[in-house]
Amino acid sequence: MKRLVITVLLTVFITNVFAADSLAVKYYKYAITYHKQNDLNKALQYYNAAVKKDKKMWQAWLGLGMCYYNMKKYRNAKLIFKYVLMIKPGEKTAEKYLDMINPKINEPSKTAAAGKKQKKLKGDIMWRSAVFPGLGQFYNDELVKGYIYSLSFLASTAAVIKYTIDQQQAVDAYYNANTDFDLKYKAAQDANSRVIIPLAMLGTVWLISIVDGFMTGAEYDKIGVDMNKMNSMIEIKGDMLAFNIINYRY
Repeated sequence: MKRLVITVLLTVFITNVFAADSLAVKYYKYAITYHKQNDLNKALQYYNAAVKKDKKMWQAWLGLGMCYYNMKKYRNAKLIFKYVLMIKPGEKTAEKYLDMINPKINEPSKTAAAGKKQKKLKGDIMWRSAVFPGLGQFYNDELVKGYIYSLSFLASTAAVIKYTIDQQQAVDAYYNANTDFDLKYKAAQDANSRVIIPLAMLGTVWLISIVDGFMTGAEYDKIGVDMNKMNSMIEIKGDMLAFNIINYRY
């Protein structure tokens, strides 16, 4: 008996699914017909009916967006075209319409936005700077800073190596001396002092490069949220569009 009930329920569910899909296609075809006749109100009505039956039918959403665009309801159209790109990433027509809409509502086009330099994350800059000063700045497209930090670090490293060698030679000269002990002892002390300065510069450049990455990098939540990581719900009623994004997650 239990198995029979489950079978009946599954049959009803599958029948409803196929019926909904069939109706969605039917409404979509009607919408296309009215759209070609430039009867936008009728087309809008049937596009709405199609997406109510099948919320993933991106073709119907696309037609709906085009209707709103032709009716000069650009903000509604923009929301719909964005939704089309969520369920079908890279859809060329939706991208084209978005680029046409943005100037009309005083927003930068996709092409202009792509040309704008985007800050990199703090952590990504900092760990690169920790590996080698200036590397994080190069990664963040700050070339001048990158050259300053990297060259300063290399110069300090070279100075440390040179003065360390000089120090060792001065110490060896003191230990092997037979005369002028005081003079050679002072020379060894001076050589030791000369090592400290470039060594301090080395550490300072390394630290500043990391701190600079922290100061200039972007926080994760300021980079932007991938639209594909949102769970979205769209409700269409008549020619009124309600666009609600729920379960907003990073």
